[in-house]
This record gives sequence, C-alpha cells and structure tokens, in this order.
Amino acid sequence: MTIRTRSVLAIYALTCPLILTLTGCAFSTKMVDDKGVVVDCKMVGVGPISGIAAETYRDNCVRKYKALGYKEVP
Repeated sequence: MTIRTRSVLAIYALTCPLILTLTGCAFSTKMVDDKGVVVDCKMVGVGPISGIAAETYRDNCVRKYKALGYKEVP
C-alpha cells in the first residue's frame, strides 16, 4: 500500500464518522381545524438517534391535535 493510499484511507476513516454524526433530518406535518386554525407539528433532529426522537415528537404532536379535531393538510 502506498503512502498516498494510506493518506486517503485515513482521511475517509476520520471524515465518514463525522459526516454520519452531523447528518440531520426534519419531520413536518401541517394540521388544520374546522375554524381554519393551522398548526405545524415539526421537529428537526441531528445525528442518528436524534432523528428517531424528532419523528417520535412529530408523531405525538399529530396524535394530540387529531384528538382535538384537527386534520392533516395534504
């Protein structure tokens, strides 16, 4: 293995975990009631575990507003 190949592998070994850690996601669902009041159930997560937490938060928000009579906006 050449020095250049080792250097490239070292760069990948250091940057790939960093990129995976910093990836993020956003979940958003707009809800509306009979009076036209709009709420936005949204949450942003950064990192692999936070994405799951953000989706769970959004799902709980949607469930709460559906119980209050809101409907999802397509």
